[in-house]
Amino acid sequence: MATRKLYYEDCHLKTFTAKVISCAETSKGYAVTLDATAFYPEGGGQACDLGTLGGVRVLDVRESGEEVVHLCENKLEVGAVVEGFIDWNRRFDQMQQHTGEHIVSGIVHRLYGFDNVGFHVGADVITVDFDGIIPQEALPLIEAEANQVVWQNLTLRCWYPSEEELPTVGYRTKRALPWPVRIVEIPGVDKCACCGVQVAMTGEVGLIKLFN
Repeated sequence: MATRKLYYEDCHLKTFTAKVISCAETSKGYAVTLDATAFYPEGGGQACDLGTLGGVRVLDVRESGEEVVHLCENKLEVGAVVEGFIDWNRRFDQMQQHTGEHIVSGIVHRLYGFDNVGFHVGADVITVDFDGIIPQEALPLIEAEANQVVWQNLTLRCWYPSEEELPTVGYRTKRALPWPVRIVEIPGVDKCACCGVQVAMTGEVGLIKLFN
């Protein structure tokens, strides 16, 4: 059964209720699936959400096909309706960093044509790898432009183009992707294939600081 992905429907959803579809014991805990979840699974360079389900600690979250699997510390009863709580400080920090990366990568791509070929969202900083060398003297200018995008408080658009529309979208991607593809657009700044969870508006990102 496909899991309804509430984290795409409302990026600010902190609590939710859902029905337990399955619960299987594993060597590391209990693998739980729900009919819907606000827990983002690890993917696209972004770490998974943590928190609790029915008062039970969630240790890890992964995708398995169309299902989102929550690794829980204890068992949850199949058929029970449970309340989920997201560790919001962790989630919001991940969202801020991820959208900040999109802003910087979009600017770098426009100025130099370089592609982002990998990134990792860490506890304190986000590391981005480009397929070209950015001049050291350009970093303050890129940083200033990125912060202007933050101050403009632009509204992000996240959507799935139709199969016919997708070839006309013109988006950044690390590799050719089969339809369907989720697109994250920051108007006038970046348009990128992305499965991650972003902030709703660029003003939520806060200060962007570049280090080399």
